Amino acid sequence: MKIGLRIPGAGRQMPFDEFCRWCADAGFDAVDIGDVTPEIVKTARDAGLAIGSADLPGVRDLLSIDKSKQGAGAAAAKAAIQAAADNDVHIMFCTFVPEDSSLGRAKNFEIWKETIPPIAEFAEERNVSIAVEGWPGPGPEYAALGCTPEMWRAMFAECPSKGLSLNYDPSHLVRIGVDYLRALNEFAPYVRHAHGKDTVFDQEALYSHGNLGPSFHAPRGFGEDWWRYCIPGDGLIDWGKVVQRLEDEGFDGIVSVELEDYRYSKDWDAQADGLRRSREHLARYVR
Repeated sequence: MKIGLRIPGAGRQMPFDEFCRWCADAGFDAVDIGDVTPEIVKTARDAGLAIGSADLPGVRDLLSIDKSKQGAGAAAAKAAIQAAADNDVHIMFCTFVPEDSSLGRAKNFEIWKETIPPIAEFAEERNVSIAVEGWPGPGPEYAALGCTPEMWRAMFAECPSKGLSLNYDPSHLVRIGVDYLRALNEFAPYVRHAHGKDTVFDQEALYSHGNLGPSFHAPRGFGEDWWRYCIPGDGLIDWGKVVQRLEDEGFDGIVSVELEDYRYSKDWDAQADGLRRSREHLARYVR
């Protein structure tokens, strides 16, 4: 198992080779990227970094009711998967956020059943797996597919291909009230990638305005005041138990720090500090 990271906002403003050197010097083993190109992959590997995941395009179009958009989404997804395979990259990251959230999850899942399994099979044929993250999507609909055990069961029953897998991010499960360890225990065989991010609840804010959010000020970043994302070790997740369960399942992939913590978001110096602190905590358990 290795510790990697997704590139934070300020890091995206840096030359990629400079960012990769910083990652290696800070002790990271891998980096998640957006597009797959030979130049990007070579730059990361020349710095001693593995590629954790690459982003899968076209998902929103694939989850549209518009057939022409579905076709465009399939073409974009397949091209990216082929580029990944050609460059020895094997994990594609995505969230299943549909184009029209007003349809609801059940109706959007009917679209999913038609469009996503063929893409997963295309990926499997090229030794690539699409790892879906359980972000619930934007409110108030929270229409994203693939963010609950209920939906995961339906997805894997409909699409048993190894081209479909999970990005395990316990912070989202904690946020929406799902037992993150029970979910990991049930779905560990499907995990191909993981995110190192935590969630904390603010009991005073819960008392003040409950889960409705504040009335007289904007919520702090990466949350709604009564909850917020934070760096590993500052929230509710027991990373020792998470890593142990992944090890028990034989997971030998990458836990990528996803820095979403308002305390470490102001500028590159703050983000670099948050990344280092995140890695230090995860390194207590990841071997």
